[in-house]
Amino acid sequence: MTTIPHWFFMLPVVAINVCANLLLKAGAMEPASPLLLNFLGLRSFLGLMCFGLGGLAYAWLLRYVPLGVAQAVLSSQYIITILGAWLLFHESIDLLQMIGFILIAVGILLVVYR
Repeated sequence: MTTIPHWFFMLPVVAINVCANLLLKAGAMEPASPLLLNFLGLRSFLGLMCFGLGGLAYAWLLRYVPLGVAQAVLSSQYIITILGAWLLFHESIDLLQMIGFILIAVGILLVVYR
């Protein structure tokens, strides 16, 4: 029986955190909802709920993956979130951000494939 690689378990945690960030951004651009006491928009509320779910998933993940590896791989969410903001909200990505993406990716590879 083959073992499933650690990164496979990290993908849902990264995806949940990326969704949480993008939902918070989308919610920041909409009016507050009367259902949420005019404090938050529905998308902001869903984004916060995703952060809670992501925290639970991360706590479960740490049972199986060393913290140093998990934290390094989860930093990929910074790249994916900025790319999502570029696609969904038409935010710009400049050269320095691209260099940052490359440095983050190299750092992840160095930690995971040590």
